[in-house]
Amino acid sequence: MTTPPPTPPPPKPRRSARPPESGWELGAGGLGKVAWGVLTVLLVALGILLLASGYLGYGAMILILAAAAAVNLL
Repeated sequence: MTTPPPTPPPPKPRRSARPPESGWELGAGGLGKVAWGVLTVLLVALGILLLASGYLGYGAMILILAAAAAVNLL
């Protein structure tokens, strides 16, 4: 005598893909401007250090990330 295979659990209901009513947890409003400023300064310093060391691609990418972090200071 064989046992029947177990039945799969019912699918979970999906949550909506809308942002929360009060806004996202992080982003320009979630982190303080001081935190974005510190992150920007660190990324600029790291980007310059990488460019000076000859890692042009990595240095340029880090400077692009620094510019993206600096946007949150506006």
